[in-house]
Amino acid sequence: MAGAERRRGRATFAWLLGALLLVPGAGPARAADAGPIEFEVTVVQVSPSGSGVDRSDARARRVDQLLGRQLRYQSLKVLDSVHRQVPLGGVGTVRLPSGRSFRFRPVDVGPQGVLVSVDLEKTAQGDFRIPRGKPLVLGGHPYEDGQLVVILEPDY
Repeated sequence: MAGAERRRGRATFAWLLGALLLVPGAGPARAADAGPIEFEVTVVQVSPSGSGVDRSDARARRVDQLLGRQLRYQSLKVLDSVHRQVPLGGVGTVRLPSGRSFRFRPVDVGPQGVLVSVDLEKTAQGDFRIPRGKPLVLGGHPYEDGQLVVILEPDY
C-alpha cells in the first residue's frame, strides 16, 4: 500500500511540475521572445601610484565612487567604455587593452537580476546574478604600472 501511494504521489508531483511549465510566465523570467539585453562594459586601470582621479571626467568620478570602498589605489583612469546588446544565451566580447578578452553570456533575467556567465581570460570565471542598478566589478590582471578592472552593468 505504501508503494502505491508513493507512486501516486510521484505521478501527481510530475503532473503538477509539467502543468507549471506550461503556465505562461511560470518558467524563466525572460523567455526566448525577449529582445537583447543592453550592457555597458567599463575598463579601468587602477594604480598604487600616479596622478589621482581625473575629476573632469564624469565616468572616472562615477567609477571612483563605485570602487572607492572596494579597492585601494592612488590613480584611476577609464580606458574604455563600450555598449553591447546581447540576447539571452548569446555572447558579448570586449577586447581589453592588455590583449586579453572579457566574455559574458546572459543566461536568465528575473526579479533578482540578470544571471551572467563571465570569463575574464586567465583571471576569473563564474556565474553571477547582477541586481538592477548594482554593477559587477571584476579585479583584473596586471597592466602597465597597475591592474585592470572590468565593470559590467546590465540595463534591463
